[in-house]
Amino acid sequence: MMITALSRVGGAALLASALLLTAGCSSSNAPETGESGAANFGDCDITENPKTHKMTPLKDGALTVAASLPYPAGYRGNTLEDVDGGYMYCLVAEIANRAGLSEVKLVNAPFEALVTAKSSNFDLAVWDIIVTPERESVVDFSTPYNTYQTGVLVRTDSGVTEESIKDSVVGVLAGSRQQTLVDGQLHPKEVRVFNSNDDLFNALLAKQLDVVLNDTATVMPRAAASDGKLEVIAQYEVGGDVAALFPKGSANLAPTDEILADMREDGTLDKIMSRWLNEILGGDPTALAVWTA
Repeated sequence: MMITALSRVGGAALLASALLLTAGCSSSNAPETGESGAANFGDCDITENPKTHKMTPLKDGALTVAASLPYPAGYRGNTLEDVDGGYMYCLVAEIANRAGLSEVKLVNAPFEALVTAKSSNFDLAVWDIIVTPERESVVDFSTPYNTYQTGVLVRTDSGVTEESIKDSVVGVLAGSRQQTLVDGQLHPKEVRVFNSNDDLFNALLAKQLDVVLNDTATVMPRAAASDGKLEVIAQYEVGGDVAALFPKGSANLAPTDEILADMREDGTLDKIMSRWLNEILGGDPTALAVWTA
């Protein structure tokens, strides 16, 4: 079973889109092109001649996108300049394309800085950030592009169970919904908080942790690419909708919602997830056992 993009759109977002369309804020301008005659979006399958919606980027002709990198599943490449694929990158590339822009400029930012508005030198951030009321008080979110739960990642044959996880050393990402889960409900023996996914997963491999809790779309690719060292054994129904994040009051929110609505309607959002995300999950997340905290 494939994870597919969400088809639902909140009423408030629909109203915002309708008001923007009525105001005539959409544009038919095509993306600027380089000498090759094509926008530079790496290995992404970019829609030709789409309906465009005008944005006001920080940098002329480019969409500045923040993410907590490296994250090869979402942004394929060894450096910011090398990124040329991945489901998050191709999502923002398509958004840029439909905004009449010819380039995606990536900037690196810690996850906690994004969700607490400590960083704002970007047009939008895409890193599978779950929408929460606390985060919405300091940043803005687009309509969702997908939804995830919390996966339980362990070393293979660890023997961790729904009961024994409470006696385990559990690692989470700073500022994540999983940190709220362990602090407020699960209460394991020890919680260790990390600022990057690489540090988090390396600590698990180094046996400094017994369990990692993170979004299913993050832990499943890690397990699939671990040569059998790691496995996802269950999930908690803690997660939610993931969406693009914007600095509070950004004028780029409404046109992005319009672009995402177009991408849902014409199937582009599903195609991006099908090509880039479903292949790397290595299994069906809905088939995972559901644990209760």
